[in-house]
Formats: sequence, C-alpha cells, structure tokens
Amino acid sequence: MAFSSLFTLLDDIAALLDDVSVMTKVAAKKTVGVVGDDLALNANQVTGATAERELPP
Repeated sequence: MAFSSLFTLLDDIAALLDDVSVMTKVAAKKTVGVVGDDLALNANQVTGATAERELPP
C-alpha cells in the first residue's frame, strides 16, 4: 500500500516536470522571436556609428 502511493506521487511529480519542460520550450520559442525583432530594430538604429568606436584598437 505504501509503495503504491509513493509510486503514484513520483509519477505525478514526473508528469508535472514534463509539463513544465514543454511550457518552457514554448516560452523560449516566443522569447527568441521577440529578441530577434529587437535585434533587427537596434541594428537599424546604430547605422550612424563609426567603426573606430566599435572595434578595439
């Protein structure tokens, strides 16, 4: 009896961790899209900078 409830608890924890990993993967995909848009916007804004300021001597 005790072992079955322990295994049930472990199974529930494993299912919860699986759900969290799936949600994390979806959130990461959405975040990459937003960051990519921001990078494109920022690259367009700094076109007037000279290379001397960006490269080390």
